Amino acid sequence: MTRLTVVLAVAIGATSLVACNNAKSPATVAKDVSAAEQSAAENNAKAQEKAAQKVSTARNDLRAEQRQAMHVASSEEEKLARANAEGDRKVALAKCEGFSGEQQKACKDQANAAYDVAVAGAKQDRAITDPKQ
Repeated sequence: MTRLTVVLAVAIGATSLVACNNAKSPATVAKDVSAAEQSAAENNAKAQEKAAQKVSTARNDLRAEQRQAMHVASSEEEKLARANAEGDRKVALAKCEGFSGEQQKACKDQANAAYDVAVAGAKQDRAITDPKQ
């Protein structure tokens, strides 16, 4: 009886192994290949869409950062131009102290006018270069 059981177990095992290597019908293979191709195409399309979205987001982030950097640079350049103009005005006004009367007044007016022109130029430069204005 044990011998019969062992022989049957070996026969069932051998039959199972042979069944695993049986070729599928051409129709089944074609169906499986078609399903695999469709699945691969769908996965590729999803991956391409996701990649395109990430690239687009990265480009938008980069543009925003560049815009912010241009804004900061423009603002700081205006501040620097104003500081330079203020310094120039102080020097000019100090020189005006060497004059008296109408000549001193004209000198101060000229220093203040030069300051106003420099500040207006700084504002204009910022308006041109600052993307947030």
